[in-house]
Amino acid sequence: MQREKLYNLQALFQLIHSHGYLIDPPARSSAWLTDKDFRTCCQYYNHMEMSCGGGKCSICGEPSDLKPQLLGIGDAMYLGKIVRTYTQGSIISVTVIMTANHLGHFEFRLCDIDGLTTDATQECLDSTLLQIAGTNSTQVKVDKYPSQATVLVNVTLPSSMTCSHCVFQWKYVTGNSWGTDSRTDVAITGSRKKKGSSKLKKVFFP
Repeated sequence: MQREKLYNLQALFQLIHSHGYLIDPPARSSAWLTDKDFRTCCQYYNHMEMSCGGGKCSICGEPSDLKPQLLGIGDAMYLGKIVRTYTQGSIISVTVIMTANHLGHFEFRLCDIDGLTTDATQECLDSTLLQIAGTNSTQVKVDKYPSQATVLVNVTLPSSMTCSHCVFQWKYVTGNSWGTDSRTDVAITGSRKKKGSSKLKKVFFP
């Protein structure tokens, strides 16, 4: 029996002193732009310029010493809603909106937090740096784009990772010493092929 795994993507987002946002899969701070559930509870108008002031950041780009936090697990604007489903090992399309281009490059990461009650850590995210599809690189140079641009990136998901709750991260390392991180919660569940027919099962985690 063959097994085909799926990635269910949720919404989380972090920015550090730059101008842009992750819209597909939608980040926690930006999901209200496209999802009515987030629009009802969680409108975050500074979603394209979240800044931790050059200090230590929380997972969502807020200063780590900011009280209360808004976007992490258990915080006021965290819904835990799964927003995307992808196949394990597949190439996915990621969309970033740049509202001001500060040069530099994008990177994408993934962290499995199955069974945990806390958010991902940067150490976990750093352990799975995703490859840009069709290249040997993990970076997307943004120098060629205009000041305001929609950037479409094809990213290869790991063929060896499955999880019911992962975190997807977009990180923007800018060319003028500013930077941007963005994280999207991810759940990974299974789809099975049996006897030549395909049965898809999606499990969504709150």
